[in-house]
Amino acid sequence: MSVKPQATTYEKWRLRAVVVWATVGAIALLVLAVRGLWLVGQAVELLLVGTIVGFMCSPIVNWLEDRRVPRGLAALLALLTIIVAVIAVIALFMGPFLRELMVLLRNVPTYVGQLQDALSTFWDTFGNSRNANVQATVNALVGVLSDSGTQIASDLARELSSGLVTNIADAAGHIVTVFLGLVLAYWLALDYPKIMRELAVIAGPEYDEEMILTLAVLSRSTGGYMRGTLITSLANGLMVAAGLALLGHPYAGLVGIATFVLHFVPVIGPFLSSISAVLLALFVSPVLAFWTLVITVVAQNVTDNVLSPIVMRSAVKIHPALSLLGIIIGGCLGGAVGMVLAVPLTAAIRGLFVYYFETHTSRQLVSEDGALFGSTPFNDENGRPRPTFDALDDDTFIARSRLLAGLSRLHDDAERSADAADVPDAEKDEKDA
Repeated sequence: MSVKPQATTYEKWRLRAVVVWATVGAIALLVLAVRGLWLVGQAVELLLVGTIVGFMCSPIVNWLEDRRVPRGLAALLALLTIIVAVIAVIALFMGPFLRELMVLLRNVPTYVGQLQDALSTFWDTFGNSRNANVQATVNALVGVLSDSGTQIASDLARELSSGLVTNIADAAGHIVTVFLGLVLAYWLALDYPKIMRELAVIAGPEYDEEMILTLAVLSRSTGGYMRGTLITSLANGLMVAAGLALLGHPYAGLVGIATFVLHFVPVIGPFLSSISAVLLALFVSPVLAFWTLVITVVAQNVTDNVLSPIVMRSAVKIHPALSLLGIIIGGCLGGAVGMVLAVPLTAAIRGLFVYYFETHTSRQLVSEDGALFGSTPFNDENGRPRPTFDALDDDTFIARSRLLAGLSRLHDDAERSADAADVPDAEKDEKDA
């Protein structure tokens, strides 16, 4: 009787050991994969540019094709639209950005002096012998930060004014990579229905549905998120720049561009851009700093509560807690690029988890009032959950995105092949009769 409990204990510890070593192995593989990506950084950059721009072009291509524009011409027009929009934004904002950045870098020593004078005035008013150690510590910390900031500003100003020529080779390499990425985006936007058909053949009839869903979730989360974030970031930056320009903020354009860029990093980015704008205004006057805070907060709320629900309909919903977790992991693994891509990839993982959970348990995980899995629940006529639509938070996305085109043609080809195989047998039976 004592053998069975020992065997049970052994099996429990064996299972725990397997789980632990599987986790360690997965982490090791992930680290090796990230290290490998660093070795082929240019190829990864090309793939990212091509994939992201291709995702952004695909809705335009489908819309034009629905209006009887040949798909090849539609893909070219969509790509040209994206390129013209990017060039227009760069041409509109790059000049003011560089000018105000140079002014800010030149004024950094002045701002450092103002900060040290303000700190001295504060200690003269509130300092005493009991907090002498605190004064010395704070003064030393401010001194170190001031010296570091001045040095960084000086190096950056020198790099901007005289170091551009030395980086022409690196810039040319990035330009070539971006150009090749745009070519890749054109072919992805043009041929992805055909590519889907080929991938369905590779996956086989047992797994083609799951493969379609996986690509649909990636397309909806990544493409929808990037398109929506681009629109909301641009709107937030324009509102902040216009509002601060009306206030007379000396760095309205610079802050607007910083708001646009940092808005791509959810939760953390808008907070950092708002604090930066307020601190820069504080060197001018406390009144300007107050109204700067009002402008940035109002612009952020309009973007999040009015504009974002409209433009983010084509993206999988994700809770802020999951966003923060994804940003932290993405920043550790991929730096700034990892932080930008973390949210759509986290949304994709969430969608796939919903699909497999509901498929294998027949329990509906998503709900209207849910937190981590809050979205629109979809049910069939018998009240059973529909995992595919719950994972996508949409019951029309797959059809609209052309992802089923290749799969349906594949199934039609299989049916025609089966019918053709049955014809000779039928003819033979007739002859025998």
